[in-house]
Amino acid sequence: MMTTKNRKNPLVRWILVLLILAVAGYAGYRVLQVRQADREADAVLAVMYEQIPNLGVDTGISTGVGQDPMLTLSINNIDIVGCLEIPSIDLMAPVTVAGEEKEGFVSFVSGSPVKGKLMLEGDRETTLMKLTKVQPGDVAAFTDIEGIRYSYRVTTQYNLKNWDKGYNDLMICYRTNDKTRFLLGCARAE
Repeated sequence: MMTTKNRKNPLVRWILVLLILAVAGYAGYRVLQVRQADREADAVLAVMYEQIPNLGVDTGISTGVGQDPMLTLSINNIDIVGCLEIPSIDLMAPVTVAGEEKEGFVSFVSGSPVKGKLMLEGDRETTLMKLTKVQPGDVAAFTDIEGIRYSYRVTTQYNLKNWDKGYNDLMICYRTNDKTRFLLGCARAE
């Protein structure tokens, strides 16, 4: 005669197996999503390299003053305003217009590289996952679609619940939850 305990064990085992399979399936699905986002961002970057003069070239200083408001370039039905580059973490990411958030890309939030106080935001699970490794003194650059490069030096990194733009000329951030952002604050490099 089978006891209640013996009958429940196979059921519990099956539930655990199904849960493990579901978690593994979701993890595999997320890996495929991230790879697809990376491929899409790489395809946009390839077009940007062809159309934007000196993209990715470190001139050491800002190379001029661009348009305000920034011009946009549509690539693969994605509106792009420029490119963010942080060499210390091997980051080169297209920057989309405000409101167009895409995995694998960085989004323009507010401000202007011409006037200062430029704010960019990305996904901490993909595009900006290495942002916490950036150190004060590292270089960050934003190149607009005309090829005008704005060079910055990282001055601070912090988590803030209620933050303001302060004295930063460039802010790169991601949300850690609904009320907190991780930020890099940067000053123009002259």
